Amino acid sequence: MVDSKTTEIDFSKYFHKTFQPPSLKEARRRRKNTVQLINDFSIPDDMKTIGSGKKFLIQTYGCQMNEHDTEVMAGILSAMGYTRAEEAADADVILLNTCAIRENAENKVFGEIGHLKPLKREKPELILGVCGCMAQEEEVVNKILQKHPQVDLIFGTHNIHRLPQLLKEALFGKEMVVEVWSKEGDIVENLPKARLGRIRGWVNIMYGCDKFCTYCIVPYTRGKERSRHPKEIIEEVRELARQGYKEVTLLGQNVNAYGKDLQSIEHYGLGDLMDEIRKIDIPRVRFTTSHPRDFDDHLIEVLAATLLSIFIYRSNRAIPTY
Repeated sequence: MVDSKTTEIDFSKYFHKTFQPPSLKEARRRRKNTVQLINDFSIPDDMKTIGSGKKFLIQTYGCQMNEHDTEVMAGILSAMGYTRAEEAADADVILLNTCAIRENAENKVFGEIGHLKPLKREKPELILGVCGCMAQEEEVVNKILQKHPQVDLIFGTHNIHRLPQLLKEALFGKEMVVEVWSKEGDIVENLPKARLGRIRGWVNIMYGCDKFCTYCIVPYTRGKERSRHPKEIIEEVRELARQGYKEVTLLGQNVNAYGKDLQSIEHYGLGDLMDEIRKIDIPRVRFTTSHPRDFDDHLIEVLAATLLSIFIYRSNRAIPTY
């Protein structure tokens, strides 16, 4: 007699996992794990010339941090042989670097995804990717999975350095590639950058925020507060000065908290960093964004001394010589 009971077989082990969804609940957890410093970024050998003769386009929405992330992604793609496209129709890779701070920004992104659908139908080999803060939201990823199958690639704010590997999966795989890390975040150094302009430059000094203001999604999408080592920052600013840049903006979700998490250096904050940077030949140094809770007296003293020295410098230059 034949057994009619259906045998259950688990087929999942035969398939490569390409979907790693985000979790805002997981993103809220703040563990005491040590932040990893990744300082060995490199383009895999099989991807160094993959973009030869091809073009990319990155559309950026949101804050200065997103603009700087775009410069990093452009630097990575350029290192893979891609060149910048002026129009979407000329691009072989299109990335939408998104913002989640306002609903209107999200609506613009979904509108652009729909706008690019005919181009994707016309050029099926086109790689269309969504990255940035929106990709860190569960409901956004689910919406894309359900309603926008023309998207090939989704990744978040914590794994930009994995763009070569993710692009490889998107180019040679048959399924949508989704990799979004719901974690506190790491610090990745020596990433290539294709900066826009030769006058003003962005420099990250820290990432993330631990304030969890009621209205703000940034702590979920950008991870916990973690500071770059001042040596790395100062060297980057010096390199910009050597290249002739006249203005530098120090970036972070909460720059006033810079240095509080540095275990190798005690009592080193934004005021100390600004005090060192002002000695470099950069006429204008800005910083954004700051939270008033972490604005201390030492930073005020450094800013006051800097403004006084600038005033004296400009006053002396204004005095005619005979």
